[in-house]
Amino acid sequence: MKIAEAILRYLKASQVEYLFGIPAGIIGPLYDSLIDVGIAPIITKNEAGAAYMAARYASVTGKLAVCAGAGAVGVSNMMNGIADASRAKAPMLIVAGYINRWQMGKGAIQELDGEHMVQAVTKYSATVLNEADVLAELDKAVRIALTPPCGPVYLSVPIDVQRAEAEWPLPEPADLAELQAVRPDPADLERAAGLIGRSAEGLIMVGRGGRGFGEEIMRLSERLQWPIITTPAGKGVVPADFPLNLGNYGFSSTDAAFAHVNSSSPSCVLILGTSLGEASTCNFNEALVAGRTVIHVDRDPRELGKVFKTDAAIRGDLKEVLPYFIGNCRGARAPYRKPEPVNEPYAQNHTGLSLRLFLEALPRYMPANTRYACDIGEFTNFVLKYLEIPSGGDFEINLDYGAMGSAIAGAAGLAAAEPGRPVAALAGDGCFFMNGMEIFTAKEYRLPVVYFIINNAMLSYVERGQKFLYNRTIPDYKQERISIADMMRAAGVRAMAVDKLEDLRGIPDFVSGLDGPCVIEVVTDGSEPAPILDRLKALVK
Repeated sequence: MKIAEAILRYLKASQVEYLFGIPAGIIGPLYDSLIDVGIAPIITKNEAGAAYMAARYASVTGKLAVCAGAGAVGVSNMMNGIADASRAKAPMLIVAGYINRWQMGKGAIQELDGEHMVQAVTKYSATVLNEADVLAELDKAVRIALTPPCGPVYLSVPIDVQRAEAEWPLPEPADLAELQAVRPDPADLERAAGLIGRSAEGLIMVGRGGRGFGEEIMRLSERLQWPIITTPAGKGVVPADFPLNLGNYGFSSTDAAFAHVNSSSPSCVLILGTSLGEASTCNFNEALVAGRTVIHVDRDPRELGKVFKTDAAIRGDLKEVLPYFIGNCRGARAPYRKPEPVNEPYAQNHTGLSLRLFLEALPRYMPANTRYACDIGEFTNFVLKYLEIPSGGDFEINLDYGAMGSAIAGAAGLAAAEPGRPVAALAGDGCFFMNGMEIFTAKEYRLPVVYFIINNAMLSYVERGQKFLYNRTIPDYKQERISIADMMRAAGVRAMAVDKLEDLRGIPDFVSGLDGPCVIEVVTDGSEPAPILDRLKALVK
């Protein structure tokens, strides 16, 4: 058995399902060995797309995702996706090919030191030059990737090492449950429960770390009668129609969430599973915590006390913390009444299709269990504020890294992660022009992603931002309108265009029975003001 095959057999034993990437000469032995091992390849249009797919796959499943490509141009292309995985704390392994050992230092084709190039965005990176070290290094890297806080790791293996015989037994795969257990200190739990008990009114903030614990969070909220706000990455953890959910806070807060945080009501804020980054805190605004008791729970100790001073910091997994709070915190004295609606009424102040009204209506025309993947652009502000995720649905975004085009590729990874579950990507025309070719990857692998491409024929975020910051702009931010629906139809992808709200009624039939992706082009003129003031002020501050 060659070392390339041994690498894949170890990964297969570690429950790896897919290999995302693009084959190349110096990673050829690994791709050849796929035939014998049974890990499914997903060959993308660009290595960046492979890394975005893997990052989203790992983010929602918690399982190891694997990318493979050439160790020079391939890894350079992957850099944005690797950084995306790093900010999302997604467990990902990048296996890169490298030139023959005898060629090193001579200027061989595709010779590049990828190990040091990726160090800033990986938990671990190494180039393995000795055959005897490959499997041990692989096992070490995988364990590091899967140990909280999770993240990407990188191994570079020269092609002649990949071809060598594997004369050593495969390491035993890691026990994932034991590896990822982060058990809280009982004294920290007791102290926090006491602080909660002494707070008549409070607020629960839920981040990405709350994924999978929505039921427990709602039970705690009901017991305490403390309302919930969600960060952009925590959107969808708690259904929008939950009676105590005030909606998104931070980047494009709902009006109800913003008003409650800035009121005098909460005396305590319980923060669950968020790093409290700029996107989650209205640019690190002290309004969230000022004058309040602050309790912060996270699996990553580096996040505790990093942004705001805490009265109780708990390093621990929510699967242990939440049952303790539910069982040891007394119930509320009086019920909390959620203001309805959570946003001020719509007022028409633009021409063309209203993106706000489109997003508010969209869940009525999509399956309730749809998992939405949101890309980055001006439309993101509308999505975070106005799209409501119903019970059974989910939402995925990496606003902390904020890479345009990431969700177009990433949505295919979500579809691979949970076959049969509806997936919808929300992206702008700028995102499409960056990574839109990955829609063809979804087509080739029959991944039924519904792509909503908001086309306003301009870089509207830049256009509005430049006017706000500098009181002028340049005409190049506006573009010639191109029909994305026509482009996709020409390539054999099912496509339709929406330019008025009545067109939404056709969506259920259009997305029915998909055996691959479809594209719904949402045509707007870009005149509707977006709720972007917080972000623009942050650029001035």
